[in-house]
Amino acid sequence: MRTRDQKKYNAVVKSSIELTNKLGFSGISISKIAKKANVSPATIYIYFKNKEDLLTVIYCNIRKKAGESVLTNIDANMSIKERFSAIWINSFSFYQNYPEYIQYREQFEQTKMMEDVKTDEFELNNYIVEILTKGIKDKIIQNLPIPILTAFAFIPIITLLKFHFSDILIMTEKEIINACKIAWKSIAI
Repeated sequence: MRTRDQKKYNAVVKSSIELTNKLGFSGISISKIAKKANVSPATIYIYFKNKEDLLTVIYCNIRKKAGESVLTNIDANMSIKERFSAIWINSFSFYQNYPEYIQYREQFEQTKMMEDVKTDEFELNNYIVEILTKGIKDKIIQNLPIPILTAFAFIPIITLLKFHFSDILIMTEKEIINACKIAWKSIAI
């Protein structure tokens, strides 16, 4: 059995994200990924069962990495609004630093592969559900289904980042804070 090489693994992941963002999921193949990563196609199968496994693992790792980053410096002593704001701003900052991740996520979430992903296994997802549920219980957040609340509160981050990356609107610290306030107002009572 061949040994695992972290540099090759990282090259495969990086190449997969770049090719997916450039060509879409249907435009990539194991051979294209291997060529871009400068590894043999057989090397990829050391780490992943098939293309779908590779793409799903990348998606899950992006979500886990985002969760670890976004939940930094958030604690239970903060108010619901403070935790919401910290999550919102940290999410914006994370994806601002990793624009390739948001593009990859958006594409992945429109595929059938998403059906096999258990989103309740993501720490950030669970934490958001927890604070929104508590906010509803404490009557500071509107009593609406969680998917509606997350759609109004967090999905605008994607649009604002697209504006930012395409220079339609440069999101300064002031604009980020104002956008976060608007997101909070969209779900607060």
